[in-house]
Amino acid sequence: MRRFLVFMAVCMLLVTAFAAGSMFSAGVDTSEMVRVYRNLIKVEVNGNPVAMDNYLYNNRTYVPMREVAELLGKDVRWNAYTNTAGINDLIYERDALAALLPTEIGHTWIYNGFAEYGHTMTLDRIEEASNRRTYVLSGEVSDSSDGEGNLGRGISLNYILQGNALIQEKTAPMMLDSKFDRLTLIETPLVAGTTWTETLMDQSGRTAKIDAIIQKVEIVDGKKQFTVRHQEVGSPYYEVRVLREGAGILSFEKLLQLSDSSFTVSYSLYMGGKLTQVPVTLYFATPQADGVLPEIRTMLVSDGAVARAAVMGLIWGPQSESLRATIPVGTRLLGISIANELCTVDFSKEFVDNHPGGSAGEIMTLTSILKTLKEFPSIEKVQILVEGQKGATLGNILLDKPLE
Repeated sequence: MRRFLVFMAVCMLLVTAFAAGSMFSAGVDTSEMVRVYRNLIKVEVNGNPVAMDNYLYNNRTYVPMREVAELLGKDVRWNAYTNTAGINDLIYERDALAALLPTEIGHTWIYNGFAEYGHTMTLDRIEEASNRRTYVLSGEVSDSSDGEGNLGRGISLNYILQGNALIQEKTAPMMLDSKFDRLTLIETPLVAGTTWTETLMDQSGRTAKIDAIIQKVEIVDGKKQFTVRHQEVGSPYYEVRVLREGAGILSFEKLLQLSDSSFTVSYSLYMGGKLTQVPVTLYFATPQADGVLPEIRTMLVSDGAVARAAVMGLIWGPQSESLRATIPVGTRLLGISIANELCTVDFSKEFVDNHPGGSAGEIMTLTSILKTLKEFPSIEKVQILVEGQKGATLGNILLDKPLE
């Protein structure tokens, strides 16, 4: 009786389409011309027929690895970066996947992006089952049409942990997101190069095959961050997401395909966490740049990070027409921390590069930051960093020591 051998030697029998590239790794063609015969026998696994063809070579029958393994209840995985295929027991990777999402009921995500787009979602509840966990979210898309839009702006979205996958299911006509209402966002193992393929139906009812890969894994602010790309086979359409442990999706980008054009659209996380409204006193420059004056504003604060919200308020500028912004245009807040009455604020390079200059303007910028943050009892001094580095120069002022 012929022996059945699950083998990964012929390109058409590889685990996924990604594997084809491994035959030409490092520019070396390892292919070999062999004569095989299409087998006429029927292959069954636990009574279930193997639908794909099998082949005879050197008196051995070669069968498709993925299909046979899945009929045996196994999990087939492929890493495109290490050219490694694996057949493993199918287990529920709940803990690894759950680490990607917040767990506190009431956690809120606020996103904004392309063409004044924005949406807000809140975690309403978590439903637990023996082999499945569902995070139930609801939300709304911001109305940028002043009430003229016809489609509903509501968002109903589930994040589902099942097997080794984090799956997104949504009902959201106006949401700027995937054209697929059900999509595997990421699969384990959570390492760069992990790939998977699925066949999906888009919102028009058309079927599409999607190849997905974890492109990059990095550590940001002490948390693992994953960049995942979904590519439609035979089409330029793609989606890219960045997920971070404990935060969920940080950003989303896709190719928007219209009847006469295609272009990239995206959104990113503006604020996430347990949000509260807090009154904050911000200091902005007078029109004559001869001092700073307070402006009291009620701001949304995430997870009690009031100092962060205050600095963000300075970056956005004053609401009063009688005050002037003190933070240069384009400046981003890269980080903020408080320890031993010292608040360390890390700005992007635009803080220095885009400053209009002038000693009065430079002093107004630093004064507004210092007075705003000294409103908090836990802060006595402020150290300003630029791109994580101490010692940048703002015009004529060296930022090597804390401001007092």
